[in-house]
Amino acid sequence: MTVNGVNYEYEIKFSPSYSILNIYLKKDQTILAEAGSMIYHDVSIGIKTRKANKSFWKSIVRTLAGENFWINEFTAESGDGIIGLAPPYPGDIMQIKVEPGKSWLVYSGAFLACSPSVDTSTKFSGFKKGMFGGEKMFYLQITSPKEADLFVSALGGFFIRDLKDGEKLRIDNSHMVAIEGEIKWDIKRVGGIKATLFSKEGLVIELEGPGKVIFQTRSPSEIISWIYRYLPKSEG
Repeated sequence: MTVNGVNYEYEIKFSPSYSILNIYLKKDQTILAEAGSMIYHDVSIGIKTRKANKSFWKSIVRTLAGENFWINEFTAESGDGIIGLAPPYPGDIMQIKVEPGKSWLVYSGAFLACSPSVDTSTKFSGFKKGMFGGEKMFYLQITSPKEADLFVSALGGFFIRDLKDGEKLRIDNSHMVAIEGEIKWDIKRVGGIKATLFSKEGLVIELEGPGKVIFQTRSPSEIISWIYRYLPKSEG
């Protein structure tokens, strides 16, 4: 089943475990996609690789948010065509409608593709949020001068909470995918010193609405730790 987005007709297949995003491009239509995310495309579609931002420095800073320096631009040059995209990890994909005057904060590794009008600026979260939040100190701030499509991916499935004005929610940082720009957030300590040092749950992000929160059901760092336990260890 295909869905008409803001700019694109698209289809998400094999959801939620091994999702693929199929974009049905009309002639002369373009989509921007994270480098390395393309699975296949029709021969009617051409590809150009460029810096993720016009500024060389901004493209460098983008890598600090866990994204690539380069971005691929796919255009249906000789006729309509289909392009298939997917993240490097197993999980789901979803579309976010980006409205003019609104912004989204997208966390490390979640960006997959977007309309050409979307600006993916890199923002510094601050030393406190970056050092004690357990993840990157930078994130992508997504804006667009007109309605646009943004596609994000999750490790595992998506969980969405729509926080009311003043409503608060605490979440582990490694589960974050995206939040609406109006949401306030900070790093909080929960429990005592023992919980902070040994439970892995002592420091969390506290979010305050209004706005939507999108997070993933699996933590990349915890999966890496789980796999590491079963890897053969050299003696000595």
